[in-house]
Amino acid sequence: DSIWAISFWLLAINIFFFDYSGGVGAKFPASLSTNAALMASTVLASRLPSTGQVFSLTLFSIEVFGLFPVFRRHIRHRSWRYHVLQTVVLVLGAGLGVGMVVGAGQGRRWPWKSGIVGMILSVVIAALATGGCSWWLIGLQKYKNEIRGPWDPARPIIMSRTRWNDR
Repeated sequence: DSIWAISFWLLAINIFFFDYSGGVGAKFPASLSTNAALMASTVLASRLPSTGQVFSLTLFSIEVFGLFPVFRRHIRHRSWRYHVLQTVVLVLGAGLGVGMVVGAGQGRRWPWKSGIVGMILSVVIAALATGGCSWWLIGLQKYKNEIRGPWDPARPIIMSRTRWNDR
């Protein structure tokens, strides 16, 4: 369906154009990424059956894409400890939510068990993606070859002053 494709590309624009620098001077996230995310939410909301559901999704997307980045940037500048705690809570909460949705989709009565499995999986995946892959890439540096070719910038040949005086 074209709505899913449009929302995918709009959310990809949000991911690629968001200001991840988090400088002190930046008060609000970039308008292109925020507008793309809100438009993706609006496109997806057009598929919902009731106006209450559309309102809820629109309000939630404004909170997540508009207000939450400002709050997260504020927390990052206030305290590094709270920033790390917030990141851990977000990873655990996302894993819990995905696990519960998958568990409820399988018709289980208590999706909390699959939610806890989702939390554990999200921690393992986040640790492998941020720590394990970084460690692996650092280990691969010893196999890196430096190739010099005509595309490299020229290295100047510096002659000593004694040779200049001889001329």
